[in-house]
Amino acid sequence: MKVNSLPLDTWVVVEPTTADDVTLLSKHATLCEAEAECTRRNSGLEKPRYHALRVLSPTAGNLGCTSPRRQTYRAA
Repeated sequence: MKVNSLPLDTWVVVEPTTADDVTLLSKHATLCEAEAECTRRNSGLEKPRYHALRVLSPTAGNLGCTSPRRQTYRAA
């Protein structure tokens, strides 16, 4: 699943697969529930692999945003 297609305003636990892909493992109503699930999944692992996160708004790439244009100002 692409990162930009995660559900908005929902706590989720994901496992990153590539730079812009994740596997959605679970959805939660609260931060505490998501962190508990994430901690449970990461227990016993040497390096944490699972992450709890909440997407608040679409990523800039979905909005058609680009880097700011350079503006040249002339002295009057």
